[in-house]
Amino acid sequence: MVAHQMPVGKPAGTPLPRRTAAKYLAGSLFTLLLTGVGTARANVFPRGVSHAFGETLVPGTPGRIVTLGWSGEDALIALGKTPVGMPKYPLFESGMFPWVEGLLGTNKPVLLNSGIDYEEIASLRPDLIFCIYSGIDAVAYRRLSTIAPTIAYRSGPWQADWKEQTQIIGESLGLANEARGLISQTLATLSKIGCSHPVLKGKTFTFGTFVPGAAGVVVYLPNDHRVAALMSLGMKPAAGIKALHRDNPESSSVTVNLEQIDRIDADVLVMWYGTGASKQAAEAQPLLALLPAVQRGSYVALADPVSVWATSALSVLSIPYGFPRFVPRLADAARKAEQNQ
Repeated sequence: MVAHQMPVGKPAGTPLPRRTAAKYLAGSLFTLLLTGVGTARANVFPRGVSHAFGETLVPGTPGRIVTLGWSGEDALIALGKTPVGMPKYPLFESGMFPWVEGLLGTNKPVLLNSGIDYEEIASLRPDLIFCIYSGIDAVAYRRLSTIAPTIAYRSGPWQADWKEQTQIIGESLGLANEARGLISQTLATLSKIGCSHPVLKGKTFTFGTFVPGAAGVVVYLPNDHRVAALMSLGMKPAAGIKALHRDNPESSSVTVNLEQIDRIDADVLVMWYGTGASKQAAEAQPLLALLPAVQRGSYVALADPVSVWATSALSVLSIPYGFPRFVPRLADAARKAEQNQ
């Protein structure tokens, strides 16, 4: 348990008159009942929120919220709250995702550099800290919890998908119903986009990335949120990706040696690159160039910041913003695969 709890009642050992004691007991039971159902009822505080490091008690409606990791601010803003501090994304001139910046107006939060600067976070006097899609460990969690109640992931480091993040933030704010509505709406958006591009249905795909100097390609497995999103469009992971997933059921990604890259060929190959240099280095690899998906043009290279982040930092805001731009490229690649079958 996190040590952010509200004491109930008088100190132990203080005698109470029988009638007063009865009233006190009834009131205490009522308070405990409210606390127990806090995660299920809107606007009921205090409420306990479970996560990988235990349970955090949110004592009241938080006003000053800090988000750490990736895209936690997206769900927060979609639920009508503005963080006082959030990560800075250096690839964007403003330091913010474009789908977030347009919703903030002049009410700009403090942008936090990579890593955890505990002093800077403390200076923001937060009531609550979210670090759900993040890689924090127990040590960082305990230290953050000395600043304010802190809520982490339930799944694991860098494993929380956009649905988990939205759900936890909604529960923490007493807005669970609103969070469920956002999730349903976003899933419907993905389904609608997929239906509007029927050529995608049943097409196999591989989603990966490449770092210059690496001996292989990193590919994402079906339990990664990037892969899950494309499956929501009606596509299927390539046979080689399914085999890798069977061999690595707990992993969200694996590295495939360039000499074995033919194992990951698919109807459509999607690769994201952190820089233009990464893209050039990957496309200079002869073995990658020999992949049938690359040779027939059913290869989608994501190199600009919007395309990269909208498909990697998935959220209830980034999906409706980025996927209408991304999916037509997928559909074009799928048509080229179909024409060359």
